[in-house]
Amino acid sequence: MKSLTLLLMICLSILIVACNATPGDMTATATLVVMVPSVTPTAMPASTSTATVAPLPIPTETFTPLPPPVSGPQFIAYERAGQLLVTDVTGGVQGGTTQYTVAGVNDQVTNITWSPSGEYVAFVSAAQGDPHVYYIFALGQSSPTDLGLGSAPAWSPDSKSVAFVRGTYPDDNIWIMAIDPRDNPGPRQLSFETNYAWGKPTFTPDGQSLIVAGTDRNNLGASGNTSFSLEYLSLDGSGTRTPLPGAAALEGVRLPFDMQFSQDGSHLAFSTSYHLSACAAPGAYYVSNPDGSNRQELLSPSLKPAIDAAQDHYHTGLSYGWSPFSDALVIIGNVLDCNFNSPTSGQSVAGPQMSILGLDGNERLIIPGMFYGMSMDRSGAWVAASHYQSIQDSDPLLEIYSTQTGQRILTVGPGRGAQLQP
Repeated sequence: MKSLTLLLMICLSILIVACNATPGDMTATATLVVMVPSVTPTAMPASTSTATVAPLPIPTETFTPLPPPVSGPQFIAYERAGQLLVTDVTGGVQGGTTQYTVAGVNDQVTNITWSPSGEYVAFVSAAQGDPHVYYIFALGQSSPTDLGLGSAPAWSPDSKSVAFVRGTYPDDNIWIMAIDPRDNPGPRQLSFETNYAWGKPTFTPDGQSLIVAGTDRNNLGASGNTSFSLEYLSLDGSGTRTPLPGAAALEGVRLPFDMQFSQDGSHLAFSTSYHLSACAAPGAYYVSNPDGSNRQELLSPSLKPAIDAAQDHYHTGLSYGWSPFSDALVIIGNVLDCNFNSPTSGQSVAGPQMSILGLDGNERLIIPGMFYGMSMDRSGAWVAASHYQSIQDSDPLLEIYSTQTGQRILTVGPGRGAQLQP
């Protein structure tokens, strides 16, 4: 009898414990579910495994943990109707917007680039004819400071200087200028070429030199096709250029206009394309070691099967941004049918889409749609891009998406050239 009573008491205790599960226990279970990716109409994670009834251990090497929240305020700089705007998007909620440019004075904005410190924004304005490089202090009220004639601005790692392309056609060259006149009273010329064209320069991670790509205009085709090598350019004003020891020349392509190092300085990326026809301008993304060695093309695995030169199906894509973790690019991609005898000539056979593509080739996320001008925030939780409804769309919407689910977090409004504050 005593044994039976004891058994009943044990069963009752187990029932009470089960009925009083803590909220913490429920939260742990919910977290497990959230971390299991699933295919949605707007996102396709790298893994295609499906959940089973019985919970299974999650292989940590397959899934990227949810990033920490963005620390501090988060701003985004972009162009709207030719003007430079900076909007507070902290917490995924749209706050105040400041317009920094004036119509007819310094608008017609392009080439928006945040300083690494997240304090300044450089941009190019052609409001008065020839393009000028400007910068603003983007964390409060500020008037644009004109650095003079130039284009393709690139910030130094310490955010104290801007390198850019300047010259009277056809003699472009590379120049540098400190934003504080106490550091340098004016712009300094770093290269001394004639009849020359340059892509956008970028500083080496140590800030001791620039990496540049240029070509004699006699070797430049009408549509920009040329050949180039990546070179170091000294900052001492001697004009000394030294080839990157590991970089092989590229033939028959356009100069890169978007060279960028990853945040940790471990990799160098750029995109390029070449003119083939009125329809086809095949594009590619390249990533290499800092010295140019081990250069590899990154191509979306979901688009690759549709590419077929024999059928005139070509990949296009020229816009990318680095992950803050230096392990992935966010890219755009599209495969066009450029066979003029095809009933679908000029149409997409795969894509268009925005993808997060790991340096290992693993495609972590796909967001269908026509996008351009992407950037990721400092925590890796968001990606911002201009979303075009069609190739004729002249007023795209600036949107921010989750890098985990692909879901839209915020629509900022019309805008192009968006860059999230680093």
